[in-house]
Amino acid sequence: MAHEIDVSTGKAAVFTAGTPAWHRLGVNVAEAQTSADAIRLAALDWQVEQWPMVARHDGTEREVTGRVANVRADSGAVLGVVSTSYRVFQNRAAFDFFDALVQERLAVFETAGALKGGRHIWMLARLPKTLRAAGEDEIRPYVLLANSHDGTRALRMIPTTVRVVCANTLNLALGRAAATEGVTICHNESLERRVADAREKLGVITRRVDEFERQVQALARRSMNRDELTGYFTNLVADRAADTQKRMLCAFVANLDHETNTLPGISGSAWAAYNSVSQWADHQSVVRGQSEVQKADSRLHSVWFGTAAEFKSRAFDAAVALAV
Repeated sequence: MAHEIDVSTGKAAVFTAGTPAWHRLGVNVAEAQTSADAIRLAALDWQVEQWPMVARHDGTEREVTGRVANVRADSGAVLGVVSTSYRVFQNRAAFDFFDALVQERLAVFETAGALKGGRHIWMLARLPKTLRAAGEDEIRPYVLLANSHDGTRALRMIPTTVRVVCANTLNLALGRAAATEGVTICHNESLERRVADAREKLGVITRRVDEFERQVQALARRSMNRDELTGYFTNLVADRAADTQKRMLCAFVANLDHETNTLPGISGSAWAAYNSVSQWADHQSVVRGQSEVQKADSRLHSVWFGTAAEFKSRAFDAAVALAV
Protein backbone atom coordinates (compact mmCIF):
# COMPACT_ATOMS: atom_id res chain seq x y z
CA MET A 1 0.00 0.00 0.00
CA ALA A 2 1.39 3.42 -0.95
CA HIS A 3 1.55 6.23 1.59
CA GLU A 4 0.83 9.94 1.14
CA ILE A 5 3.55 10.87 3.56
CA ASP A 6 4.43 14.55 3.68
CA VAL A 7 7.94 15.16 2.29
CA SER A 8 7.81 18.96 2.21
CA THR A 9 11.01 19.24 4.25
CA GLY A 10 12.92 16.73 2.14
CA LYS A 11 12.35 13.74 4.40
CA ALA A 12 9.33 11.66 5.25
CA ALA A 13 7.19 13.23 7.95
CA VAL A 14 6.54 10.04 9.86
CA PHE A 15 8.32 8.27 12.67
CA THR A 16 8.08 4.83 14.17
CA ALA A 17 9.35 2.90 17.15
CA GLY A 18 9.77 -0.81 16.70
CA THR A 19 7.23 -2.21 14.26
CA PRO A 20 4.93 0.61 13.15
CA ALA A 21 1.21 0.15 13.43
CA TRP A 22 0.38 1.76 10.11
CA HIS A 23 3.44 1.95 7.90
CA ARG A 24 6.60 0.15 6.90
CA LEU A 25 8.27 3.53 6.50
CA GLY A 26 9.90 5.80 9.00
CA VAL A 27 12.72 6.20 11.49
CA ASN A 28 13.14 4.68 14.93
CA VAL A 29 12.32 7.03 17.80
CA ALA A 30 12.91 4.79 20.77
CA GLU A 31 14.95 7.67 22.26
CA ALA A 32 12.04 10.15 22.12
CA GLN A 33 11.21 11.12 25.69
CA THR A 34 8.93 14.05 24.96
CA SER A 35 6.58 15.10 22.22
CA ALA A 36 9.11 17.80 21.29
CA ASP A 37 11.67 15.06 20.57
CA ALA A 38 9.11 13.11 18.58
CA ILE A 39 8.01 16.13 16.56
CA ARG A 40 11.59 16.92 15.63
CA LEU A 41 12.30 13.34 14.56
CA ALA A 42 9.04 13.22 12.60
CA ALA A 43 9.80 16.49 10.77
CA LEU A 44 6.69 18.06 12.27
CA ASP A 45 8.53 20.96 13.92
CA TRP A 46 6.95 23.68 11.79
CA GLN A 47 4.42 26.41 12.53
CA VAL A 48 1.11 27.39 11.00
CA GLU A 49 0.53 31.10 10.40
CA GLN A 50 -2.75 32.86 9.61
CA TRP A 51 -2.56 35.26 6.69
CA PRO A 52 -5.24 37.81 5.69
CA MET A 53 -7.04 37.09 2.45
CA VAL A 54 -7.41 39.36 -0.55
CA ALA A 55 -9.75 39.07 -3.53
CA ARG A 56 -8.16 40.27 -6.77
CA HIS A 57 -9.93 41.03 -10.06
CA ASP A 58 -8.82 43.14 -13.03
CA GLY A 59 -6.13 44.82 -10.97
CA THR A 60 -8.49 45.68 -8.11
CA GLU A 61 -7.98 44.18 -4.67
CA ARG A 62 -10.47 43.81 -1.85
CA GLU A 63 -9.78 42.47 1.63
CA VAL A 64 -11.79 39.38 2.49
CA THR A 65 -13.34 39.90 5.89
CA GLY A 66 -14.07 37.08 8.30
CA ARG A 67 -11.70 34.60 6.62
CA VAL A 68 -7.97 33.88 6.85
CA ALA A 69 -5.62 31.39 5.22
CA ASN A 70 -3.77 28.84 7.34
CA VAL A 71 -0.26 28.82 5.86
CA ARG A 72 2.59 26.45 6.63
CA ALA A 73 5.44 28.75 7.61
CA ASP A 74 8.35 26.63 6.38
CA SER A 75 6.99 25.90 2.91
CA GLY A 76 4.47 28.68 2.32
CA ALA A 77 1.81 26.12 1.43
CA VAL A 78 -1.80 27.13 2.03
CA LEU A 79 -3.28 24.37 4.18
CA GLY A 80 -6.83 25.70 4.37
CA VAL A 81 -9.15 28.70 4.54
CA VAL A 82 -10.88 29.20 7.90
CA SER A 83 -12.86 31.81 9.82
CA THR A 84 -11.10 34.49 11.84
CA SER A 85 -12.38 32.79 15.03
CA TYR A 86 -10.46 29.61 14.18
CA ARG A 87 -7.72 28.88 16.72
CA VAL A 88 -4.64 27.15 15.32
CA PHE A 89 -3.42 24.24 17.42
CA GLN A 90 0.27 24.12 16.61
CA ASN A 91 1.81 20.66 16.32
CA ARG A 92 3.89 21.16 19.44
CA ALA A 93 0.92 22.31 21.53
CA ALA A 94 -1.34 19.54 20.25
CA PHE A 95 1.18 16.80 21.01
CA ASP A 96 1.90 18.18 24.48
CA PHE A 97 -1.15 16.16 25.50
CA PHE A 98 0.96 13.04 25.36
CA ASP A 99 3.96 14.29 27.32
CA ALA A 100 2.63 13.52 30.80
CA LEU A 101 1.48 10.08 29.68
CA VAL A 102 4.83 9.13 28.23
CA GLN A 103 6.85 10.56 31.12
CA GLU A 104 4.77 8.48 33.54
CA ARG A 105 5.14 5.44 31.26
CA LEU A 106 1.38 5.32 30.79
CA ALA A 107 1.92 5.29 27.03
CA VAL A 108 4.85 5.08 24.61
CA PHE A 109 5.28 7.10 21.44
CA GLU A 110 5.14 4.85 18.41
CA THR A 111 4.10 6.59 15.18
CA ALA A 112 3.43 10.11 13.97
CA GLY A 113 3.08 11.75 10.61
CA ALA A 114 1.53 14.32 8.33
CA LEU A 115 -0.67 13.79 5.29
CA LYS A 116 -1.62 16.06 2.40
CA GLY A 117 1.34 18.37 2.81
CA GLY A 118 0.64 18.90 6.51
CA ARG A 119 -3.11 19.49 6.36
CA HIS A 120 -3.66 16.51 8.65
CA ILE A 121 -1.32 15.35 11.41
CA TRP A 122 -1.46 12.47 13.86
CA MET A 123 0.40 10.72 16.65
CA LEU A 124 -0.08 7.22 18.01
CA ALA A 125 0.96 6.32 21.54
CA ARG A 126 0.86 2.66 22.52
CA LEU A 127 -0.68 1.69 25.84
CA PRO A 128 1.47 -0.78 27.82
CA LYS A 129 -0.88 -3.71 27.48
CA THR A 130 -1.39 -6.60 25.09
CA LEU A 131 -4.85 -8.05 24.48
CA ARG A 132 -5.55 -11.55 23.26
CA ALA A 133 -8.69 -12.82 21.63
CA ALA A 134 -7.60 -16.47 21.92
CA GLY A 135 -4.32 -18.33 21.59
CA GLU A 136 -1.75 -16.17 19.81
CA ASP A 137 -4.19 -13.67 18.32
CA GLU A 138 -2.66 -10.47 19.69
CA ILE A 139 -4.25 -7.03 19.74
CA ARG A 140 -2.38 -3.86 20.64
CA PRO A 141 -4.15 -0.82 22.10
CA TYR A 142 -3.21 2.75 21.23
CA VAL A 143 -4.29 6.31 21.82
CA LEU A 144 -4.60 8.21 18.55
CA LEU A 145 -4.30 12.00 18.53
CA ALA A 146 -5.34 13.59 15.25
CA ASN A 147 -5.53 17.23 14.25
CA SER A 148 -6.07 19.22 11.08
CA HIS A 149 -4.83 22.58 9.86
CA ASP A 150 -7.32 22.88 6.99
CA GLY A 151 -10.46 23.48 9.03
CA THR A 152 -12.02 20.09 8.35
CA ARG A 153 -11.50 18.38 11.69
CA ALA A 154 -11.37 19.13 15.39
CA LEU A 155 -8.48 17.86 17.46
CA ARG A 156 -9.36 14.38 18.69
CA MET A 157 -7.79 11.90 21.07
CA ILE A 158 -9.42 8.49 20.81
CA PRO A 159 -8.63 4.87 21.66
CA THR A 160 -7.89 2.48 18.82
CA THR A 161 -6.55 -1.06 18.48
CA VAL A 162 -4.54 -2.96 15.91
CA ARG A 163 -4.88 -6.69 15.31
CA VAL A 164 -1.24 -7.56 14.81
CA VAL A 165 -1.55 -10.50 12.41
CA CYS A 166 -3.31 -8.46 9.75
CA ALA A 167 -3.08 -4.77 10.77
CA ASN A 168 -6.87 -4.54 10.98
CA THR A 169 -7.97 -1.64 13.15
CA LEU A 170 -10.93 -0.68 15.28
CA ASN A 171 -11.45 2.79 16.66
CA LEU A 172 -13.16 2.44 20.02
CA ALA A 173 -14.63 5.93 20.28
CA LEU A 174 -17.03 5.94 17.36
CA GLY A 175 -20.79 5.83 17.40
CA ARG A 176 -22.21 5.50 20.89
CA ALA A 177 -18.77 5.73 22.49
CA ALA A 178 -17.76 9.04 20.95
CA ALA A 179 -19.31 11.28 23.56
CA THR A 180 -17.68 9.65 26.57
CA GLU A 181 -14.52 7.86 25.53
CA GLY A 182 -12.59 10.33 23.46
CA VAL A 183 -11.48 13.93 23.70
CA THR A 184 -12.73 16.32 21.02
CA ILE A 185 -11.53 19.92 21.08
CA CYS A 186 -12.88 22.38 18.54
CA HIS A 187 -10.61 25.03 17.08
CA ASN A 188 -12.34 27.84 18.94
CA GLU A 189 -11.49 26.48 22.40
CA SER A 190 -8.45 26.84 24.61
CA LEU A 191 -6.22 23.81 24.21
CA GLU A 192 -4.42 24.47 27.47
CA ARG A 193 -7.63 24.31 29.50
CA ARG A 194 -8.36 20.82 28.19
CA VAL A 195 -5.06 19.17 29.16
CA ALA A 196 -6.42 18.03 32.52
CA ASP A 197 -9.52 16.69 30.79
CA ALA A 198 -7.35 14.74 28.36
CA ARG A 199 -5.41 13.13 31.20
CA GLU A 200 -8.61 12.20 32.98
CA LYS A 201 -9.98 10.68 29.79
CA LEU A 202 -6.99 8.34 29.61
CA GLY A 203 -8.50 6.43 32.51
CA VAL A 204 -11.78 6.15 30.61
CA ILE A 205 -9.87 5.00 27.54
CA THR A 206 -8.06 2.34 29.57
CA ARG A 207 -11.35 1.04 30.93
CA ARG A 208 -12.78 0.94 27.40
CA VAL A 209 -9.80 -1.13 26.25
CA ASP A 210 -10.45 -3.60 29.09
CA GLU A 211 -14.10 -3.83 28.06
CA PHE A 212 -13.05 -4.35 24.46
CA GLU A 213 -10.84 -7.28 25.45
CA ARG A 214 -13.76 -8.95 27.22
CA GLN A 215 -15.94 -8.43 24.15
CA VAL A 216 -13.32 -9.86 21.80
CA GLN A 217 -12.85 -12.93 23.96
CA ALA A 218 -16.61 -13.45 24.02
CA LEU A 219 -16.66 -13.25 20.22
CA ALA A 220 -13.87 -15.81 20.00
CA ARG A 221 -15.86 -18.21 22.18
CA ARG A 222 -19.04 -17.80 20.13
CA SER A 223 -19.11 -20.33 17.30
CA MET A 224 -21.31 -19.57 14.29
CA ASN A 225 -23.05 -21.99 11.96
CA ARG A 226 -23.56 -21.36 8.25
CA ASP A 227 -27.01 -19.82 8.64
CA GLU A 228 -25.78 -17.42 11.32
CA LEU A 229 -22.82 -16.38 9.20
CA THR A 230 -25.07 -15.79 6.21
CA GLY A 231 -27.43 -13.68 8.27
CA TYR A 232 -24.60 -11.67 9.81
CA PHE A 233 -22.95 -10.87 6.50
CA THR A 234 -26.21 -10.23 4.65
CA ASN A 235 -27.53 -7.76 7.22
CA LEU A 236 -24.34 -5.70 6.92
CA VAL A 237 -24.74 -5.20 3.17
CA ALA A 238 -28.53 -4.90 3.01
CA ASP A 239 -28.33 -1.20 2.13
CA ARG A 240 -25.99 -1.73 -0.85
CA ALA A 241 -26.82 -2.22 -4.52
CA ALA A 242 -27.24 -5.83 -5.61
CA ASP A 243 -23.95 -6.09 -7.49
CA THR A 244 -22.08 -4.46 -4.59
CA GLN A 245 -23.71 -6.86 -2.16
CA LYS A 246 -22.52 -9.80 -4.20
CA ARG A 247 -18.91 -8.58 -4.32
CA MET A 248 -18.81 -7.81 -0.63
CA LEU A 249 -20.35 -11.13 0.39
CA CYS A 250 -17.87 -13.03 -1.76
CA ALA A 251 -15.01 -11.14 -0.14
CA PHE A 252 -16.31 -11.78 3.38
CA VAL A 253 -16.63 -15.52 2.75
CA ALA A 254 -13.18 -15.71 1.14
CA ASN A 255 -11.66 -13.83 4.06
CA LEU A 256 -13.05 -16.39 6.48
CA ASP A 257 -10.53 -18.89 5.10
CA HIS A 258 -7.61 -16.47 5.34
CA GLU A 259 -4.80 -17.66 7.60
CA THR A 260 -5.39 -14.77 10.00
CA ASN A 261 -9.00 -15.87 10.56
CA THR A 262 -8.29 -19.57 10.98
CA LEU A 263 -5.89 -19.25 13.91
CA PRO A 264 -6.35 -21.87 16.67
CA GLY A 265 -9.15 -20.82 18.99
CA ILE A 266 -10.94 -18.41 16.64
CA SER A 267 -11.75 -20.42 13.51
CA GLY A 268 -15.50 -20.49 12.89
CA SER A 269 -16.17 -17.91 15.59
CA ALA A 270 -17.94 -14.57 15.63
CA TRP A 271 -14.50 -12.96 16.03
CA ALA A 272 -13.33 -14.56 12.79
CA ALA A 273 -16.52 -13.43 11.08
CA TYR A 274 -16.05 -9.86 12.25
CA ASN A 275 -12.41 -9.86 11.14
CA SER A 276 -13.34 -11.07 7.68
CA VAL A 277 -15.48 -7.93 7.43
CA SER A 278 -12.79 -5.73 8.97
CA GLN A 279 -10.22 -7.12 6.54
CA TRP A 280 -12.39 -6.04 3.63
CA ALA A 281 -13.01 -2.57 5.10
CA ASP A 282 -9.36 -1.87 5.90
CA HIS A 283 -7.60 -3.43 2.94
CA GLN A 284 -9.99 -4.42 0.15
CA SER A 285 -12.73 -1.81 -0.13
CA VAL A 286 -12.62 0.52 -3.13
CA VAL A 287 -11.17 3.99 -2.52
CA ARG A 288 -10.99 6.85 -4.97
CA GLY A 289 -8.02 8.92 -6.04
CA GLN A 290 -6.20 10.01 -9.16
CA SER A 291 -3.01 8.26 -8.06
CA GLU A 292 -1.97 5.43 -5.78
CA VAL A 293 -0.78 8.04 -3.31
CA GLN A 294 -4.19 9.73 -3.21
CA LYS A 295 -5.90 6.37 -2.84
CA ALA A 296 -3.67 5.50 0.09
CA ASP A 297 -4.54 8.79 1.74
CA SER A 298 -8.25 8.17 1.20
CA ARG A 299 -7.96 4.70 2.69
CA LEU A 300 -6.15 5.90 5.81
CA HIS A 301 -8.76 8.61 6.39
CA SER A 302 -11.57 6.12 5.85
CA VAL A 303 -10.05 3.59 8.25
CA TRP A 304 -9.69 6.13 11.04
CA PHE A 305 -12.61 8.53 10.58
CA GLY A 306 -14.67 7.73 7.50
CA THR A 307 -16.92 5.10 6.00
CA ALA A 308 -14.63 2.15 6.79
CA ALA A 309 -14.55 3.10 10.47
CA GLU A 310 -18.33 3.48 10.58
CA PHE A 311 -18.88 0.19 8.78
CA LYS A 312 -16.54 -1.69 11.13
CA SER A 313 -18.20 -0.14 14.16
CA ARG A 314 -21.58 -1.37 12.96
CA ALA A 315 -20.16 -4.81 12.17
CA PHE A 316 -18.54 -5.07 15.60
CA ASP A 317 -21.77 -4.11 17.38
CA ALA A 318 -23.67 -6.71 15.36
CA ALA A 319 -21.13 -9.40 16.24
CA VAL A 320 -21.22 -8.50 19.94
CA ALA A 321 -25.02 -8.72 19.87
CA LEU A 322 -24.67 -12.32 18.69
CA ALA A 323 -22.25 -13.19 21.48
CA VAL A 324 -24.26 -11.91 24.44
